[in-house]
Amino acid sequence: MFAGCNMPYDPEGTLAKVQGGTLRAGVSLRPPWTRLQNGQPAGVEATLLHEFARELGATIEWTVGSESELLAALERRELDVVIGGLTEKTPWSQRVGLTATYLTTELVVGVSSEEPLLRDIHGREVAVPKGRPADAAVVRDHHGTPVCVDDPAGYRGPIAADRWELHAWGKSPTEIRLRRDKHVMAVPHGENGWLVRLERFLFAHEDRIQEILRNEAMR
Repeated sequence: MFAGCNMPYDPEGTLAKVQGGTLRAGVSLRPPWTRLQNGQPAGVEATLLHEFARELGATIEWTVGSESELLAALERRELDVVIGGLTEKTPWSQRVGLTATYLTTELVVGVSSEEPLLRDIHGREVAVPKGRPADAAVVRDHHGTPVCVDDPAGYRGPIAADRWELHAWGKSPTEIRLRRDKHVMAVPHGENGWLVRLERFLFAHEDRIQEILRNEAMR
């Protein structure tokens, strides 16, 4: 994918500025990808950025806000990267740069091992981990009734979550697929050297990403 020895060009010199300097990261909160822990960004993608910054010898300057605010700031080059459960379907895809898909996930309905597998959720209550309004909306779209829960691992009944989470919680995924997501991170448009460097990190750490997913599901 990355032929040749030279990195692509950064018109604004983002990669050179970040290496050994400051990484300006925007965080839109969307558990489990991004969340706050003791007032600091955490979650799957925040953990990845911490490790990426360490590899670059950079310090992260976090900005927490709404997705639209942060992507607008990224477009103005006030940030170097934005995370928060972004997918390739973001309406900002023509205005900012997106990494290639670094992870594909499926939101499915799972049940406890002692429960019978479902064929549909029409008219059924389906649990959704607290703080995931987008997932609750998808349950409604499939004619189910979302119920927010604090302890998804201990919940008895149908639950909507990513397949990797269901396995970690000891749930059995059904064939009811609610959504398929191709996860990306966003960078300023045209900063191709910076984009490629971030992609190389993500693609080189596939095993580490799976480890982070397991840890996040069991926290």
